[in-house]
Amino acid sequence: MKRCRFAAVSMLGIFATTVYGGAHTWDVNEVFSNHDGTIQFVEIREANGTPGEVNVGGRLVSADGTGNGFNIASSVSAPTTNKHLLFATAAFAALPGAPTPDQIIPAGMVPFFNINGDTVRYNPYDAFTFGPVPVDGINSMNDGGIVAANSPTNYAGATGSVDAGGPPVPGDFDGDGDFDIDDYENYADCLDGPDATPTPEIPDVTDADCVDAFDQDDDNDVDLADFTSLQLGFTG
Repeated sequence: MKRCRFAAVSMLGIFATTVYGGAHTWDVNEVFSNHDGTIQFVEIREANGTPGEVNVGGRLVSADGTGNGFNIASSVSAPTTNKHLLFATAAFAALPGAPTPDQIIPAGMVPFFNINGDTVRYNPYDAFTFGPVPVDGINSMNDGGIVAANSPTNYAGATGSVDAGGPPVPGDFDGDGDFDIDDYENYADCLDGPDATPTPEIPDVTDADCVDAFDQDDDNDVDLADFTSLQLGFTG
């Protein structure tokens, strides 16, 4: 009797490990971007109704078109049945109505995917290939190529819809919807005076980035004349 009971308990342990040790039934479900890729999210979903797909920690989420990729920070608790995981840029997380992302996409990987078309992967189990995504700030691209109003959902089940549309805010270098002291740091770095091409020293910032954000009079430089316009919208 004891040997039979041990065998039954051993088999139960194997079964539990199998059921509660998976990670393969998650699919890339929804991708969203604004016009310049600073506000983006990627949502994956447990698509098989399985409660034990908890071992997502360390799995790679990547985008072929940009070469970006990050590892999911940690595994999740059961049950996983039809749940979602939300990965998003910091600028998305700051928007009204945005559910709290389960993980922030690293700043050096923004934009995470190419808005003109890309393949986003949950490695090695799923890949979502899509063409140009909507960039109106309202609609997203969903699994199957379905365009619909964005509906980001995190693992806790919090969901919402964001509005990332509208014209860019003058001077809003970091894409968070205002011109503030954080943006001013970039303005000071880009400032090179009249008729001079900006030569920013902050890593990964280009002269084109400077002109796009701060050149208010369209003369292809960043000078004090531009700040005269920018300061009207400065929020501190």
